[in-house]
Amino acid sequence: MNDSSVRLAGRRCFVTVGATASFIKLLREVLAPQFLDCLAAKGFRELIVQTGPDHERALQQVASLGELAADRTVAVDVELPRWPVIDVVPYTTDMLSLMLPCRGEAKRRQPGAMISHAGSGSILDAVRCDVPLIVVANPDLLGNHQVELAEAVHDAGWAIHGELGHLTDALAELQMCQAQVQAESLPPYREPLFPTAESERCGLFDWAAVYAVGGEPDMSTADPNLLRLD
Repeated sequence: MNDSSVRLAGRRCFVTVGATASFIKLLREVLAPQFLDCLAAKGFRELIVQTGPDHERALQQVASLGELAADRTVAVDVELPRWPVIDVVPYTTDMLSLMLPCRGEAKRRQPGAMISHAGSGSILDAVRCDVPLIVVANPDLLGNHQVELAEAVHDAGWAIHGELGHLTDALAELQMCQAQVQAESLPPYREPLFPTAESERCGLFDWAAVYAVGGEPDMSTADPNLLRLD
């Protein structure tokens, strides 16, 4: 079998809202028919949604899309001809296993997308792994800096700043940024060296900490070659 006959796995979209704060607005949008139609049209075959405290409400929305699997306690797999397979999980202790397939790999899988709340931990994990990322700020959290954080990673070229009500636009923008990235040239993921290199201790690490105390980060000190999506 030659390389041209290898069939790549479909794209994965992984959505995470974190473990503690409710972000039902994001869950409702990614589980809506309009967004599912968009995923299907763009070649996505899997949608994995980590729901946090809104798991039951997400299950109810999935139930409205089609017949659910019998066991709701761990995950729900729904395969509808029109849409990607939907897998809904409340929490995860293995974020990498869910996000890495979104990265894509030569001769194995096409690059997909990760859609994340604007939590610094989730953003850092995705950027370090070169996962194509859309960051969505939660407007219902008071006294937070999620919008500023989402704008900062967008301006640095590390992610797309997605807005509620416009996630299909963000997905189109992400895929436009990926247009020159061919799945055939994507190397397999390699776990970064530990401890973190001194040159990488700036950038996302620093301004995430600065945001946590309400300051303003200096993005000019960040090296885009260290943390990048493309």
